[in-house]
Amino acid sequence: MFIPKIDYRFKKVTDITLEDIRKMGAKAIGLDVDNTICFDGTMNFAEGINEWVETVKNAGIPIMIITNATEPRAGRVAKKLGLPYVHLAKKPFSYKLRIAAKRMGVNVTEMAMLGDQLFADVKAANKCGAIAVRIDPMLGETRFAMYYARRRKKEAPILAEFEKNHGYGVE
Repeated sequence: MFIPKIDYRFKKVTDITLEDIRKMGAKAIGLDVDNTICFDGTMNFAEGINEWVETVKNAGIPIMIITNATEPRAGRVAKKLGLPYVHLAKKPFSYKLRIAAKRMGVNVTEMAMLGDQLFADVKAANKCGAIAVRIDPMLGETRFAMYYARRRKKEAPILAEFEKNHGYGVE
């Protein structure tokens, strides 16, 4: 079984500073939607997301939504944040991460992929050499709850090991 490798871990997206992005070696940001910046299946953003996105954009760092969501949902979320997007990314496949990096004008190895799922976001980042940044999920999933409960159970020992050896943030 492929065990996803986390490069960095944060409790929430808004904990990531411009200095953290620089220390990661990231020149662009790929941003997951559900349970990363929005509560699962909603258009309700986590506190401070709009301001964080503006800070990153104003620093000249390209940022793009990369989501498994459908076009209508991805488009609405991206429009509210003023961001470009890639929808139906089919993570953990990494093809759309490569497309996003190219659209942002960076090599995929210079893009930090921020997401809440080890076996989707982090695994996709691993497959293409992007910087894998695991964000703790905002809340439990309301859609497909049993499916995600099994996934979160599989993630638990990997996260425990990472936390023991690395903790949160950029060292």
